[in-house]
Amino acid sequence: MGRVSGKVALITGAAVGLGRADAIALVNEGARVCITDVNAAEGEKLAAQLNASHPGSAFFLPQDVRDEGRWTEVIGEVTKRYGGLHVLVNNAGIVIIGTPETTTLEQFRLHQAVMSEGVFLGCKHAIPAISASGGGSIINMSSVASHLGYPVFYAYSAAKGAVRAMTKATAR
Repeated sequence: MGRVSGKVALITGAAVGLGRADAIALVNEGARVCITDVNAAEGEKLAAQLNASHPGSAFFLPQDVRDEGRWTEVIGEVTKRYGGLHVLVNNAGIVIIGTPETTTLEQFRLHQAVMSEGVFLGCKHAIPAISASGGGSIINMSSVASHLGYPVFYAYSAAKGAVRAMTKATAR
């Protein structure tokens, strides 16, 4: 324990899966976390579980990462409750199976909105808060699909490719 003691993290898509695992790991290493997701029931459940073992370590806020106004509200609430922000984990994502021929434009746009635009909005709004807190880290969850281009995950691969490119640009 202690690798991130005193740090504050915001994790999107954190109610289940990798985001949930990230929240548990960060709390176990001493961070306080804000769990966000569209899945309110599982997000509240995880926050309660984390607080039972590490009192005051977590809280949940509902968030659709496609909503820019909500990003401002969430980051404002995190900094109000915990006094700053040091880590953003852009984890929210979706997967709809479809090839170039079977993916609808609506499905393609949804992947881009959740993952590409969600990561963009997260970086855009978290960077000032992280800078004001003395610096920190942004972790954007991409995928090997961004390199290998799986045909049955056509829209997902495209969105994760955008995440990979934005991550490089943000780091520079």
